[in-house]
Amino acid sequence: MNRAPDFGCVSPNIYYLQGFSGHGVALTGMAGRLAAEAIAGQAGRFDLLAKISHHNFPGGKWLRTPALVLGMAWYRLRDAWG
Repeated sequence: MNRAPDFGCVSPNIYYLQGFSGHGVALTGMAGRLAAEAIAGQAGRFDLLAKISHHNFPGGKWLRTPALVLGMAWYRLRDAWG
């Protein structure tokens, strides 16, 4: 699976940046700058990162929610046990 963040534009004035997967402050700051450039009309660098393709969840829509619930429960238990 690709662990790169997901950049995109829903409409000419709605941008999104998500899925940083713990890549840290440097990438988040750069992403904010690229989004600001895109909003100001210079979207070249933002569009380059928006072209990175991401795979759909392998279990499809039927297993996505159960897998998410199971994963959240597992990590909640791990946190509780220290």
